[in-house]
Order: sequence, then structure tokens, then C-alpha cells
Amino acid sequence: MTECVSTEDSPQVTDTKRNKLTLAIVLLSNFCAVSCTSLLGPFFAIEATKKGASETVIGLIYSSSEFVVFITSPVFGHLLSKYRPRTFYMVGVCVFGCCDIIFGCLDHLPSGIPFIVACFIVRSLEALGTAAVMTSSFAIVGLCFPERIATFYAVLKSISGAAYMIGPAIGGGFYELGGYGLPFWVLGSCTFACGCASCVMLPHQDAVPSTQRRSSVAVSYALRSPSVWFGALSIYAAYFGFASVGPFFANHLTQFRVSQVNISLIFMTGPAAYSLSAPLWGYLLDKKVSAIPTLWVALCCLSANYLFFGPAPFLGFVPTLLWLTILMFAFNGFTSAPVIVSAMKCIYQGARDMGQRDDGATLGFLAGIIQSSNYIGTFSGPIVSGIVVDHFGFPWAMVGCSVLVTITWLSLTPYFGVTLWSKGKLKNANTEDYIEIN
Repeated sequence: MTECVSTEDSPQVTDTKRNKLTLAIVLLSNFCAVSCTSLLGPFFAIEATKKGASETVIGLIYSSSEFVVFITSPVFGHLLSKYRPRTFYMVGVCVFGCCDIIFGCLDHLPSGIPFIVACFIVRSLEALGTAAVMTSSFAIVGLCFPERIATFYAVLKSISGAAYMIGPAIGGGFYELGGYGLPFWVLGSCTFACGCASCVMLPHQDAVPSTQRRSSVAVSYALRSPSVWFGALSIYAAYFGFASVGPFFANHLTQFRVSQVNISLIFMTGPAAYSLSAPLWGYLLDKKVSAIPTLWVALCCLSANYLFFGPAPFLGFVPTLLWLTILMFAFNGFTSAPVIVSAMKCIYQGARDMGQRDDGATLGFLAGIIQSSNYIGTFSGPIVSGIVVDHFGFPWAMVGCSVLVTITWLSLTPYFGVTLWSKGKLKNANTEDYIEIN
């Protein structure tokens, strides 16, 4: 079995059975970790209310983890530019699993301040594990498959989407079987076991020699690329919109007199469309399709989707129908996939265009950017949209999401035009050289 192959210029892992096993461990750990994050939905608000937590406090408990991940992801990205991601990954998975097990015991605390403070502390510590796992996962996958980054990152995001979709169902099922603690104990134990398995299965990598370490200033030259900024903004806009739907979509569906079971099934359509389409877009972006045009078209479609999702009050010709709402929710997941995957591809391609190597320093730094863009979107989306929903209603919140995506699309348009012009000019130059030679 082939071990890791490291070169002086680019310590990358070759595509072997060992790497595929590494990918399987990373995917399983991410699935368990994200499932632990999303399993709270069906029951935590009920239990927290019994413990004296208000709706506002419950919302803050939910969003606190996203904020911590947003703050700490760049820190872990910086550390990954100096050290190998393996250690951060293993420790992060184990911390996450332990915190989830502890979170299942919090219902035994006294009601009021003790319970609320403990929830914030454990969720914040769990978020540190999340930041370490997610950031190092991107770096590990990038090191294993540097030539197929879009494909395998899409698979990673697809697994996360599937976990977000399945997590609430798993949590609700175990809650019915054994009460509040059982969902956390089961999935937390599985996550901790994945951390222990990764100690054995992940390839061993030597620490980066001090003579080969690149400073954060050298790696941050990637930020000079417009592709990196546009990619980060696109990821933020996509996750802002997707996170804005979740907390308020159920109340929006009540106007159709849909049962709770059917609402749960409807909630699966968006993440399912995202999870199924993301690997396809990753494959296309690695093989045939250019990232910038794909991102430009996907943003345009996503912006239009939010207008029909509400639907927008000024679109009087669009009826408010259940089948149309379900279709638009599924289409939202389908169009979010090419936005996120092509944006990731733009970020990494932009870094390469600035002369950055495909090593741990670059991958760790860019993984921090991607995760920060992701989690600031999931943190700010529900807060901003909640204010809009309270004052103007769900349709206007979707209009706000459309406006944000449209701003991102418009900011990308000039760069898209310059990119097309540059490629056309290069193609004409190559044609003229070919004619002259012959």
C-alpha cells in the first residue's frame, strides 16, 4: 500500500487506495458531525422552553456555534499553513464528539441560568471542534486529490447537505425512543469513534520543516486575486439565503394546511436536490466547464428563484401555490449547488493564478476563507431575515435574499466580461501564431 508522497515544493498525497480510505474516513466523520449539529431541530426548542429559555435565547444558542466557527476558521486556516492538518482533524473530531455527549446531559441541570449558560459553553466548545474538523477536512481532501478539487469538495459538501437533511430525522427518532439525551449520546459516540479511527487510518505526515514554512503574508497574496473575493462573496450569499429559509419556512407552509409529517418531507426537498446535484457540478467543473461562467449563470438563476419562492409581492401574476413553493424550494437547492461548488473552484483557481502552491499552507488558508464565508452566511441569514419576516413577512425576506444574490451577480459581471475578453484575445493570438508558423 502506497504511503503519502511528499515533494519539496508541493507535499501532495497521490491518488491511491490509502487516499480513498482517507476520503471515506473524512466523509463519515463529517456526516456524523453535521448530523450532530442538525439533530436539535425537532425537539431542542421544546426541551429548552421547559427549562425557561425564551425563543430569543434559543435562537442565540443555535446561532452561537455559527458565530464561533466564523471567528475561529481563519485562525485554524492560519495554523494549517504552519502544521499538517491531520492533528487538527483528529482533535477536532474527538472534541466535537465529547461535547455532543455532554450536551445530552444538560437536561439534568437546573432550569434557567445554569441550563442556558451551559448550553452556550458546550455549543461554543463544540463549534471549536467544528471549525477544526471542517477546515482541516478541506485541506486533507485538497492534498489527497489536488487535480480533482471541485469533484471531491462537491462530494464533501454533498455529504454535509445529506447530513443536514437526515440529522433532524435521526434526532427525532432517537428522541422518541429514549428522550433528550439519546440522540446526542448515539451520534456523539459515533463521531468520537470516527476520531479514534482517524488516528489509525489517516496517513502520517511529518511536521513541516521550519525552512519550508511559508509566512501568512506570503500565503495571503492569494487575496490579491479577484476570483478569491468573488468566490467568498458568492458562498456567503448562497448560505445566507439557504439559512434564511429554514427557520421561517414551516410557518409559511401552514397557510396550505399541511400536516407536520408533510412539512418534514417538504423540508427534505431542498437539501436533497443540493446533495444530489453537487457531485455532478463538481465533476463538470473539473472536466469540461469553466468556473466563472458557471458561477455567473448560477447566481442569476438563484436570484430569480428567490423572487418566485415567496413569491415576491410585486409579482402579482405568480400565484401562491403549494406545488410551486415545493418546486422552488427544490430548485433553490439545485441552483445553490453550482454557486457553492464553482465559487470554491474560483477561490482555488484564483490562488493558483497568483502563484500559490497546492500545499498545506495554501489549502489551509483557503479552507479558512471558505468556512468563514459559509458560517457568517448561516449566522447572519436567520437574524436579518427574522427581522424582515417580523415586520414585512416571508415573501419580502425572500426578496431580500434575491437582492443580495443580485448584488453579487452584478459585481461579478464586469470580471466575467473581462475574463471572456481575455480568453478570446488569447485564442485569437494563438490562432495567428499557428497561421504564421504554417
